[in-house]
Amino acid sequence: MHSDVRPAEGPGRARRMRREAPANAASRRKPPGPEATGRNRRKHCGLLVGTLGLVLMALGVFLFTGTGGMMQYVLPAPGATQEGGELEALYEAGRKQMDTITDSLTGYAIGARKQGANVSVDGGQSVAVTLYAVGEGYFDVIHETLTNGRTISVTDVRSAANAIVLDESTALKLFSGDDPIGGKVKLDGLTFEVAGVIRSGRRIGEVDEHVAYVPITSVSRQAMQMQTVEVTAHSTQSVASSILMEDTLAGWQKGGSFYSMDKLALGAVMPLRWMVLIVGCLVLLGLLARLNAQAWGRICFYADQLKTRYARDMLASMALSTLLCLLGYVLLGGAAFLLARFSIEPLYVFTEWVPEVIVELSSLSARFWSLNNANAGVARYVSRWVCQMELGQGLFRWGMMAALLGVWLHGIPWLNRRIELPQMNRDR
Repeated sequence: MHSDVRPAEGPGRARRMRREAPANAASRRKPPGPEATGRNRRKHCGLLVGTLGLVLMALGVFLFTGTGGMMQYVLPAPGATQEGGELEALYEAGRKQMDTITDSLTGYAIGARKQGANVSVDGGQSVAVTLYAVGEGYFDVIHETLTNGRTISVTDVRSAANAIVLDESTALKLFSGDDPIGGKVKLDGLTFEVAGVIRSGRRIGEVDEHVAYVPITSVSRQAMQMQTVEVTAHSTQSVASSILMEDTLAGWQKGGSFYSMDKLALGAVMPLRWMVLIVGCLVLLGLLARLNAQAWGRICFYADQLKTRYARDMLASMALSTLLCLLGYVLLGGAAFLLARFSIEPLYVFTEWVPEVIVELSSLSARFWSLNNANAGVARYVSRWVCQMELGQGLFRWGMMAALLGVWLHGIPWLNRRIELPQMNRDR
């Protein structure tokens, strides 16, 4: 006699079936389609491009650092005659001009620059350097790290001493590891004594890999031709000081180029500021809509409650809700004020943008042509600091474009839900 009852399954079989179930489910799962695969690739590409953009922006910001409050007026160096002295005369005249505005500055220095100068030793190697002819207090404004000896002193400048400061790599090449202090080198055929060694590597804005410093009076009296003269100053009140310095030096020596590093840095981040301003306005409008919805919702709620309850029983709750709503509106008003202040801050720096009378077309036209004339000069003279700032500007702007492209490719889960206002219950 056969029984229809099947034997009970053991625990081993049950465990085996549980292990096989996920595997069977995975085998039945459909592979991602081409649309999903393309969407994933686009997200990965957006993440990569956005990361690259952020790195470029960080590099640009890094190049901005260290130049806060710096201002420079760069002009062509005077021609050197056989008698010499033209550069020294210009240096002394520049000092007199800068002394009239020292109250608005924390320090200033005057120097000259020549790229492609030749430094050599007798019977040894020759090195091409960017030569800086510096005046009094130069290293108090332009800081360098001294590793051996001393920098160019006030005594060296006043006595026109043939002293020279080399960078480490130049000293190593010329003296083969020996102590260079007190050694003799030839600078474009003129003999100079090594006074110190500084730590310096390849720098942005310089054609040559190596640098050297000498007194400005020494190269002037020996009729060495320089390329540009740089007047550098620092100030904590950069806007007012830059206007004063530019007007003073432009009136003294026309044809130069004036730069405020704070203004260059702000100009570089202006696209980011505009984007922050637009996003901030959209966020404020969205918060205002939500706050209005919440306020109207409380009104509808209490209007409905008043049909079954006394108002005196809800006074505390209504007062608290009213205060919270008012607090929300006050906070939004404060945020709107800060955003408006953020939007007009550049006008305090770029004062040349602001016309004398905003509502007059003639004033707007005059301001436009004034800006055009300022940017239409035949020649523009730059320093290594200006080149560094302009490279930082380019990196920051390209980085910002790459970051925006990455955001567009990756996508953002925007909240597109429409805000609906509550409705009063009119059935009761």
